[in-house]
Amino acid sequence: MKSPIKDATQDFKCISTLKELIPRGSIVASHLFYGGALEFSLAEAERFVCAHTTRYVVYEFWKCALENPERLYEMVSSESLRFENQTMFHLLQESWPQYADPYLRSSLFFILNRCSDQGLISSGKLDMKNFNPIALSHLRNFKVPNFHLQLLPESDTVDHIAIDMDADYLLLPLGEFNYNLFNAGKSRGFETVFVDHPKLATHLKKMEEQKWILLYKSHPALFELYKDARVIQLDEYGRKTRQQDKTQEVLIANF
Repeated sequence: MKSPIKDATQDFKCISTLKELIPRGSIVASHLFYGGALEFSLAEAERFVCAHTTRYVVYEFWKCALENPERLYEMVSSESLRFENQTMFHLLQESWPQYADPYLRSSLFFILNRCSDQGLISSGKLDMKNFNPIALSHLRNFKVPNFHLQLLPESDTVDHIAIDMDADYLLLPLGEFNYNLFNAGKSRGFETVFVDHPKLATHLKKMEEQKWILLYKSHPALFELYKDARVIQLDEYGRKTRQQDKTQEVLIANF
């Protein structure tokens, strides 16, 4: 299943390796859910995925897409939701959650995502090339089996990640690693989440009874931070490699 949402921050190529690690029939609890590409691929490949998000706007969009993708398609295809310039686009980025109707908010979620050069909703410059008939077709035909979505309270993301007795694996697509040195007081979009990566590492190392998998863009600090875990390096095509200069993604597991 091709996700109708564009996620430029987590364009992972590791799905083949994930399927090697996670057998068919497994239950996967995914956190930090946003674009859904990896989760939907696993669900279609006979893994049972329960995705979690702390951001209501993300939860709302996917609930609408799962319940009535045709209605969303008709709304985003209409002329009434067109904007003409960067100024209008920027104004919508700031105001879109204020609309009363959930399907209107979700339609704007989709349009702003596809028209942002960053693949986000509340930030990025106007770039229309990804708002096209192919993207609209993915939205209209959206349907995914073996998938469930859960909204968690808005608080520290790490606090929600606990041993899940109903899940065989925890999956965390984390994207870029950083030390969170400048996040205090930093504004964020309605859809984005900050993760304290060092705190997460400390938390996960205590979870010896739960299998977990982390997905990161390559960063030298990860090899030291998770030196006791299994680290799989992948190149730009998702192929396994041992060459540091060719490593683009890092898959980290405790099993």
